[in-house]
Amino acid sequence: MPAWLLVTLVFTTGAAAGAQLVAWAKNAELAEIHRQHAERQEKIEREARERLQRAQARGDTLTIQLAVANAAADTLREELDDALSKVTTGRPCLDGAALRVLDRAPGIAAPGVPAAAGGAAAADGADVAADSAQRDGAEGAAASDTDVARWALGAAGEYAECVRRLDALIDWHTTTPLP
Repeated sequence: MPAWLLVTLVFTTGAAAGAQLVAWAKNAELAEIHRQHAERQEKIEREARERLQRAQARGDTLTIQLAVANAAADTLREELDDALSKVTTGRPCLDGAALRVLDRAPGIAAPGVPAAAGGAAAADGADVAADSAQRDGAEGAAASDTDVARWALGAAGEYAECVRRLDALIDWHTTTPLP
């Protein structure tokens, strides 16, 4: 066997062995990079699940607190409504003309209520009674002190519920910031 063939054979074998060693080292390095990446992804996903679980738990707690506060407010409103029945007389408080003015106010008039007919109210109240009956389908031309007090109680209750809901939303965003 000639020397140049032997040198070529040794060189080729060495180069192949070296290439194999480099490939094994690179494959091991790539496997380590893939393992580290998978661990990082797993950690990110685990932390995201934990944040979501904390957020859901906090949301559930705030929802329960809101429901409890609303139930307490409903109980109080019922008690106040009963008390109003005892301290009001049902005497006329607002006549039909005043009710028609209030019916035009945003947020007071019931949706879908037709506008009152134009023209001056009769001095004897006949037109007022007709307009009032058309407006709410009830007999009578005035809102009683009981009606007005109950309306105020209802409006205050709706306002308080809005405040509780906004407070819960504010708590959601500010009380315990999520990491």
